[in-house]
Amino acid sequence: MIIFALILWALLIGAVLFACYARYIEPAKIVVTERTIRVPHLPEGLRGLRVVHLSDFHCQRKASIERSSRRAIDLAMGLNADLIAITGDIFDICNEAARCSHQLEGLSAPLGVWAVPGNHDMAHNDPFTTMQAPPESVEVLRRVLREIGIRLLENTSETIAVDGARLAIAGSDDLGFGRDDVAAAMRGTAGADLVILLGHTPDIIDDPHAAGADLVLCGHTHGGQIQLPGIGSPWAPVWRDRRRASGLLRANGRLCYVSRGVASATRARFNCHPEVALLTLERGDETEAVEVPVRRNGSSRNAYKEAAL
Repeated sequence: MIIFALILWALLIGAVLFACYARYIEPAKIVVTERTIRVPHLPEGLRGLRVVHLSDFHCQRKASIERSSRRAIDLAMGLNADLIAITGDIFDICNEAARCSHQLEGLSAPLGVWAVPGNHDMAHNDPFTTMQAPPESVEVLRRVLREIGIRLLENTSETIAVDGARLAIAGSDDLGFGRDDVAAAMRGTAGADLVILLGHTPDIIDDPHAAGADLVLCGHTHGGQIQLPGIGSPWAPVWRDRRRASGLLRANGRLCYVSRGVASATRARFNCHPEVALLTLERGDETEAVEVPVRRNGSSRNAYKEAAL
């Protein structure tokens, strides 16, 4: 009877310790993830290009979120990046943009800080409803991002000259509210030596026009937040294949990096630290990545809708 009671107490203490770790410790321990991306046709002018990839700040009026945002920015600025990309859910709701933009101040890079909207950025009042923010709120979001030096791409692209090479940055608008148009985002990238496509959800890889990019950067999943040994993420907001939840993927011959994000929707993480990713581009043929299939019988929007299945 005493042994049974000791076992129960041990299980109870273990559960409490696990809950405290997942709730308070791991979500606050942002790590830097470094990967080398090898591109066969990479021109000399882009060799060694350093891209810092950030995602899912979910800026809002909470002290813990502000600490995470400021820590991520400090880490990012210490990495000597040539370019910074933010793949959506910058704010927890569109209405927070004017009140919380200070949490993102200080980001800069020689080739610019680029971003795309996420579903939370386009949400009105409650991020878990399907109510889209009104146009005037979205315009405020655009304005405050411009004021702090973040260039928002909404189904468009820009091409930058870098040491004789042409680098195109394309960005797709939010897929969750049906604002995405990858074809339009990629339209101006013809002739570029390298194309980086930004999208919020990794289900963008199902869009056939994404195949025109050399590197796709995404977020949205928070890595699944809970990664169980030998199992991975039990659930993540992606279409069926949970391997899309995080890390470097290869889909349809193209590389895609899915960020685990800076913040956490439920502020609970296990074996899935929030991250700042540093991606260094080099010339070569082999980049170790997880091969994932592309859904060919439907659009990325349909995949997004089926993500919970």
